[in-house]
Amino acid sequence: MKWLINLLRGYVELHVTGAFPERLLNLCAQNRLQFWKLCWIDETSFTFRVALRDRKRLDGLAQRAMCEITEKSRRGAAAVAGRMVEHRWGFLAGLAFCFVAVSFLSRFLLVVDVVGNDTVSTAVILAQLRRAGVRPGAYGPAISEMEAANDALRGLPELSYMAVNIYGTRAEVVVHETEKKPKLVDETIPADVVAEADGVIEDIHTDAGRALFQDGDVVAKGEVLITGALDLKGPEYGTVDLGYLVVRAAGSATARTWRTLEETIPLAVQSKEYTGEERTGYAVKILWFDLDFLQNSSISGGRYDKITRTEQMNLFGHGLPVWLTTQTLRGYELTERPVDREGAAAQLEEVLRLRLEELMASNGGEVLHSEVSVREEGGRLTAALTAECRENIARTVEREGEVGRKGGNAAE
Repeated sequence: MKWLINLLRGYVELHVTGAFPERLLNLCAQNRLQFWKLCWIDETSFTFRVALRDRKRLDGLAQRAMCEITEKSRRGAAAVAGRMVEHRWGFLAGLAFCFVAVSFLSRFLLVVDVVGNDTVSTAVILAQLRRAGVRPGAYGPAISEMEAANDALRGLPELSYMAVNIYGTRAEVVVHETEKKPKLVDETIPADVVAEADGVIEDIHTDAGRALFQDGDVVAKGEVLITGALDLKGPEYGTVDLGYLVVRAAGSATARTWRTLEETIPLAVQSKEYTGEERTGYAVKILWFDLDFLQNSSISGGRYDKITRTEQMNLFGHGLPVWLTTQTLRGYELTERPVDREGAAAQLEEVLRLRLEELMASNGGEVLHSEVSVREEGGRLTAALTAECRENIARTVEREGEVGRKGGNAAE
């Protein structure tokens, strides 16, 4: 173990010559200067090893003992390091510059991480933070974490909380999303229940207000199904008109309806035919420096697709402040070709059925029967979907400007 310690701290092997060289050994012992590997050559000379740090002390002791010292070799880690930096001022200057550069650059943000978001896009949050001054390349000590979080939060109503924590070159942004509250209905606002579509009522149910139709009646779109105006009846033989009370009507009306939906598509469309001409350019962004190699990049003819892709460089799973942008230009020509009528008709039918399903889902209804017809006119292909449905056609419409008790008769 001792030899390993000597190797790490470095040592020097010396050749000592003098009339009485043993005096030097006595002085080393008196001054607690360690030496080892003593080897006598003759009566006036020997070799031994001392620690590199004791080399200068040994010169003074040698002068007192009237001995001459000659270095044979220097070994160990300290000796190797000394030889590396000896007369290499450029190396020392570069090392000092790297130290200063690292100390200076470590005060700039290199990475901005966002945690806690599910529905709000990370890109949207980073864009808002950039406006608030939190971005890769920003000077960290100049950023007020609380002010930056408040500024970014004002532009993001989807978030209820944001905290910016800066750890050296990394900024961690912790966010909490706003919980969606159910929409509250103001029961003090008078309203009627009207029909959203034409149909035959199968079942009408009243929670508040007065029904104007019965089961089996035919109603048209926009007619009032349940009114919020209620007559105030007085005594049986009274002659005073008490007027009517306006309330918020509520209820449901299940009816059989007939829906007609249409979609159209041209019989001839323009399509792209790629010419095979393609060019690719690159741009690099490092912190706040932009190296743009995309200038004056185009394809003759004026028609081309531009595909731009930007990627952030990563090192061991951590993002670096380096972005590589690749831009690809693909030339094409426009040609007109007829559409496949059978394929287009099937596509239109699928779109119509999806629209009908969404409509029924919003009304809590079901499709009883449906059929699709296709016709060609004016250079276009039109598909019409006719469906017999059962759905709730009741919709609440507020009565603006009316509240409380009213004079006169409700029917009037």
